[in-house]
Amino acid sequence: MVLNRKSYKWFYDNIQCHYYNLAMKWCFRPFGGERKCREKLIEPISFEPTDKILDMCCGTGGATFAIAQKAKGEAEIIGIDLSWGQIKIAQKWVNKLTTRKNRFNDVKFIEADAAKTCFRDGYFNKVFITHALHEMEKEERLDTLREAKRILKEKGKVIVLEVDDPKNFFVRLFIGFWFFYWIPFNFETLTRRDMLKYGLENEVKEAGFENIRKVSTQQGVLQVVEGEK
Repeated sequence: MVLNRKSYKWFYDNIQCHYYNLAMKWCFRPFGGERKCREKLIEPISFEPTDKILDMCCGTGGATFAIAQKAKGEAEIIGIDLSWGQIKIAQKWVNKLTTRKNRFNDVKFIEADAAKTCFRDGYFNKVFITHALHEMEKEERLDTLREAKRILKEKGKVIVLEVDDPKNFFVRLFIGFWFFYWIPFNFETLTRRDMLKYGLENEVKEAGFENIRKVSTQQGVLQVVEGEK
């Protein structure tokens, strides 16, 4: 079963947003916890003080806050998500986490469609797409990647954080259980398999990016794919 766009948005607006953070804590637990794992995933990424950064499909802002913590400086950081329910929770976390040490009040969250944003051409230095493409059908994945390319500056980079396909049988078995892949009505199953079949790095290339680099981490469970405009 693949949810259409309207059903997907309703599900995240009214149901998923209420337990999304709890689900993320569960999913990242085998990797040392959500915060530690998110920080590790973006550890190889270098930031400039004046970067303009977009976190596409930001959910409740987990990856956005990790990016903001590392970017520091005067970087402009925006998170967008199709679900207003997710965005409302992300904004609440801005208010809760903002301290003198963590000035997350500079992070903005906007309800927006990642495949059709309102940003002008060549605005961002970096666009992150965080754990969302595996929920989309191929054409939608490519539309999202092409939109990322449109709003990136020349030599700007897209950084995709996603699930991967572990080679070790026992790791695959464990992750299948831990990530609830065994649930018959899991709407991510078909699109996730489709993304892994085509290869995320191949789709990043098909969307028009160059100098593509893939790093597989956490015993092949997660991947970071980077491409340059």
